[in-house]
Amino acid sequence: MTMAAQHPELRALLNSLVNPSSNEAYVRDQKQLTDLFKQPEFFVVLQGFAADHSLSQQERHLASVITGRELKTKWRSKLVPDTRKGEVRERLLSFLEEPDAAIARPQLGLLVSVARIELPRTFTELPDRLLQPLAQCVTVLEAAGENPLDAATATVLLNTMWTINALVKEWRSVKIQTGALVVQSLEQVFVGPLGKVLEIWSTRERAGSSDWVMHEAGRYAFKTLARFCQWHWGKAKNLQSAKGLEHIRLLLRHSVEFAPIIQDHRLRLCAHAPTPAPPEFNKLMRSLAKHLRAIGKWWRWMIGTDAKSWCQLEGATAGVGWWWSAVGGVMAGSDGAVSNDDSDTNPYPKRFLLLGMLLFKDILPILAHDHQDIFTPDFVLTALHLLVDKLLPLTSTDLEGLEDEPEEWLVAENNDGEAWAFEFRPCAERVLIALNNACRHLPAERKPIDAEMIKILSEAEALPPSDLPNILRKEAVYCAMGRLSRSLATYSQGHPGQGVDFNAFLHGVGSWLGQGQPLHRILKRRVAWLIGQWVGSDEECAKLPLVWEILLHLLAERGEATDMAVNLTAAISVKECVDLWELEVEYFVPYIEKSVQGLIKLLGEASTLDGKRYVNDSLGVIIERVEDKILPFLPSIAQAIPGLWQGATGLEGEWLFKASLVVLTTKIVAAAKESSGNLMELVIPLIQESLQPPAKDFFEEDGIILWQTALWNAASPYQPTPQTGLISLVPGLIVAVGQNMDLLLRLLPLLDSYILLDAAGLVEQFGLGICQALLKAIDTSGRTQNNVVGCLATVQTLVHAAPLQALAPGLLDSGLYNRVLTALEDDKASGTILAGYLAILARIAIRDQALFFQLAEEQARRNGREPHKQLEEIFDAMWRNFDYVGESRARKAVAMGCGALLTTGHTEALERLDGEFMNMFLDVLGELQPAEGGGPETSVNHWSADNPMIWGDIQHTPEGVRRKALEDGDPAYAVPLRGFVVDVLMRAHNVGLGPYWDKADAGTKASLEKFLH
Repeated sequence: MTMAAQHPELRALLNSLVNPSSNEAYVRDQKQLTDLFKQPEFFVVLQGFAADHSLSQQERHLASVITGRELKTKWRSKLVPDTRKGEVRERLLSFLEEPDAAIARPQLGLLVSVARIELPRTFTELPDRLLQPLAQCVTVLEAAGENPLDAATATVLLNTMWTINALVKEWRSVKIQTGALVVQSLEQVFVGPLGKVLEIWSTRERAGSSDWVMHEAGRYAFKTLARFCQWHWGKAKNLQSAKGLEHIRLLLRHSVEFAPIIQDHRLRLCAHAPTPAPPEFNKLMRSLAKHLRAIGKWWRWMIGTDAKSWCQLEGATAGVGWWWSAVGGVMAGSDGAVSNDDSDTNPYPKRFLLLGMLLFKDILPILAHDHQDIFTPDFVLTALHLLVDKLLPLTSTDLEGLEDEPEEWLVAENNDGEAWAFEFRPCAERVLIALNNACRHLPAERKPIDAEMIKILSEAEALPPSDLPNILRKEAVYCAMGRLSRSLATYSQGHPGQGVDFNAFLHGVGSWLGQGQPLHRILKRRVAWLIGQWVGSDEECAKLPLVWEILLHLLAERGEATDMAVNLTAAISVKECVDLWELEVEYFVPYIEKSVQGLIKLLGEASTLDGKRYVNDSLGVIIERVEDKILPFLPSIAQAIPGLWQGATGLEGEWLFKASLVVLTTKIVAAAKESSGNLMELVIPLIQESLQPPAKDFFEEDGIILWQTALWNAASPYQPTPQTGLISLVPGLIVAVGQNMDLLLRLLPLLDSYILLDAAGLVEQFGLGICQALLKAIDTSGRTQNNVVGCLATVQTLVHAAPLQALAPGLLDSGLYNRVLTALEDDKASGTILAGYLAILARIAIRDQALFFQLAEEQARRNGREPHKQLEEIFDAMWRNFDYVGESRARKAVAMGCGALLTTGHTEALERLDGEFMNMFLDVLGELQPAEGGGPETSVNHWSADNPMIWGDIQHTPEGVRRKALEDGDPAYAVPLRGFVVDVLMRAHNVGLGPYWDKADAGTKASLEKFLH
């Protein structure tokens, strides 16, 4: 009984899916089928449907596609019980005999995926199971002579070879030792039979066979053998075997011989193509074209892995030379408009020509270095002229795009970074650059490109831009000039009077720039681009007034003699010509106003979000470069942003564009500095949206940077009003600090900035919430040291800057103060973390000694403990953890905090003088180098020196001023410890220190007195 007969309901469901009565019925049936995916053994049954010839082709195809797709990821699951896997494997192998490739290939692909999972532990018989039908087919091939195979044998041959190729492809890239063992075993089994198939194909191809089955078999044989060669070639040189290298040499020799034969065969067939072409003819043409591409791709892979060694193999450079010559022959015979036709029946399909160009590009460095008999000046100049004359000119497709949708054409031109692999002109530009780079290290007499390009440019400049051929020629030459700008600029500097005088060139451009001819749009875009390229290569040219006169003219011009491609290219080049940080920016100052006005106008006119983003980027660079000189124009720029933001909603590219607006706003805020408070009604909504879905998935980081920049540059968190100022974001920040551990280290600096802006106001409004959030973050972080240390650093800033009496209730009520005390008792904690907790107590002790004791006593009361016991534990912990404090300023702060507590006359503090406090004084005094003149010790760093990255960000901002004022006044930095200790001891004597001093260890006292006098 067939599988379909055993499961009539499933058969009916499949039939409904391939013959839907309505869209609603199809959706319902599809859901019903998907629900069955979760049933054990369902895919085993469905695979049986794929093999059931009593079903229609559509039903079998659907069953094959679903099982082939789903079982790749579900093979290890319980949906396929181990007891049924053998049945599934056997059925997979049965598809080698399936004549319908649409049904067979999903199953054979699944066979390869199962082998990838199971080899080499199980399914070890697979190579032999594939070898058996392959060997039988080879025997039939040998006996058949020139006669074609019968349909059944042809099916088994092609399906088997397809599967072997896919299997080797799957395993070749596996880097672990298991992969090497499997590929080695596959090579031992299949290389012989595959080589025999390739040999039979070679004989038939020399005779001009038209048997497409034989050609497909030959193609698969080559591809699989090439994969084995890639496996050998990809090994480290000391691991490559002599046998593997011999296989590579043989296959290279074969491919170099047969690439021209295959192409000649194709040319003959193209010349006598029947009309209409029968299916067999089309299959043959497709097979031959794919075989050629397989050869070219294999050469490229081998060159990309080890170009030098590859080019040393016999025939390697000759093969690429043949292919490049074919490209040259086609191009030389054209008028420059090379066909984009990539059909198999085209004598020279697009991908064939591109492969020739890419292969040539790939071996140019090796030719220049190791094959100087080939890489002669004549060879170089021939290639140069081929590229400039035939491949760089704009095509009719380009011209249509520029005419119909100039902005969209430009965006596609700029955004497709992979176009060089698929399009002639971008590929030719890459080849031109590679050709020039290959000449870089040659002696001057063998570097002809620069001098020849100057000659080509001179000839092109003599052509009036009055008709399309002249304009296209000049455009192509300008393109080459831009791509070679660095080399040409260097040559011109070394050959005065013989090179390119860029100022004179621009004068020539100026002679036709204002004529108002519509055709000039083509050339204007390229001129704008060329200026950006040339100035990037010769930065001094940015100081030429003509550079700016032309760019600003192209930026501002409107009408039929220009278009959006010209305007946007000019905007991009403005950015390129300003973004030169090695030059002082004064050269640009006279052009700021016109540049900004032109860019703002263009921002509103560009129709694509990508085009607007180009303008954003240019404005952003100008703002960064000219700093406070941009201030008069900031309101105009800022006013444009809300409308642009709203206008982008729902459009393709929305999030990338909105991210660019956030970045631009960040630069505006940084430039505005203290006056940025007037921008908060723009800034705060952008921050809020950046941190909420869906925007947060695209530019959350940019939103945080904008927030941080706004805080760094703010004069007050309440501008323009408490409801619309930065202070309005604090509640959300507090929640995020307590919940978002992934962003915690980005959020804590925001909280630090708020503390520095207005610690008193912040504590008054949010003190308890901040303490609770920091405690929650510490708890959630556990032993994630960076997070905990970050939180403790923020607490230290808080107790350093905030009014402690106002902060104290929050410390107590939140449990944060209690956490400090309990954490110092954790002997398993990191020393760095313990030092952070200790620093908090030290800061409180330095600033308010009475509060230090009040906090301890209140916490003792809340914990139901005796105050003196609590204080005893605190002082024990301070002494016990002192050695974990490593940085000089922090150690000095602990010593100063302890010293300050002596001045209270508190018994618990006085009792610690002998043995603890005095030893702290001695340790730190011994470590510090007193400064001459009584200033801060030279070995105690300022906060800015200990935090150079943060200081680098804020140094020139209002926050830098605030931070410096706070840290300059830090006693642990500013007050010499020796004078401080003398002072606190004198004051402590007035409140009862005498008896404790008298009974202190005499040797310790003597040592201390020695330091203090």
